[in-house]
Amino acid sequence: MPAIRLDAYRRQFQDRLLNQLRSRYGDWDFSARENDFGVLARKERAQVALSLESLYADSAKPGVSVPDAISRFVAATGPRLSSAEQHPGQSGPAPDPGALVWCVRAERSIRGYSRFAELATRELPGGLLAFVAEALPGDAMRGVSRDDAQAGGLSEADLCQHADHNTALRLRHWSSELAAAREQRTWLFTDDILFSSSLLLVPAFLDQLGQLGQGRAAVAVPDRAMVVAGVGEAAAPATMVPLVRRLYRLASFPLSPVLLTTDGRSLELHPAERQAASRRTGWRRLFGTAEG
Repeated sequence: MPAIRLDAYRRQFQDRLLNQLRSRYGDWDFSARENDFGVLARKERAQVALSLESLYADSAKPGVSVPDAISRFVAATGPRLSSAEQHPGQSGPAPDPGALVWCVRAERSIRGYSRFAELATRELPGGLLAFVAEALPGDAMRGVSRDDAQAGGLSEADLCQHADHNTALRLRHWSSELAAAREQRTWLFTDDILFSSSLLLVPAFLDQLGQLGQGRAAVAVPDRAMVVAGVGEAAAPATMVPLVRRLYRLASFPLSPVLLTTDGRSLELHPAERQAASRRTGWRRLFGTAEG
């Protein structure tokens, strides 16, 4: 894969980090990662990958001291380097906290994964499951096990905390889309080919939908790369269900045709889906095909 081209600001930021890391940890070799915005640290057989996207975005916030943010990042790198030295036999770098995100997939498919029991997960309504993954270069990702995390000096709580932060940061463009069309009642969010569906785990997104719909909002993830949302009258099942089903049939990466609802605080299966499931069960019982 060819090396990516960074803009001048990111290149300067990356160089600044490299200089400070080399100065503080002189027995490690630090180099720019070729395929993303980050740094790779090596020492004998130990490797640590450091993503800079989260740090760069946080440093750009109003009122943030860039030198202080960089100093904290460099200091926090120390325990990760020490942990990597204690696990030199790893096949690759320990998971990068700056690249950890929530990944939403169908629960039935994830439970068939051989390492499922090792993953940090969150259950979602509608047969969906979120697990912590590490975003990799080239629109790729990998599930992160608890053993992977431990090798990088991270607990399961650390995994979830980093995933919460990075998911909200990675998918932050939803706010500008809602602000640009406040009279709109239906939206499609398709920012990220791998993780758009992870908007379901961004509390601020659900809160804003709840406010716009005055407690009446519907959401669905017909494709892993898409969230469809409706508020007010547009959230009615008669409007949303046909739309979601059609998008699911046309999806490049089908995820779920199920409609969910949010009041801004929680995410639940839409009452229309529960009613439909009850009707299906009733017909199966009538014909003697319901499960016991």
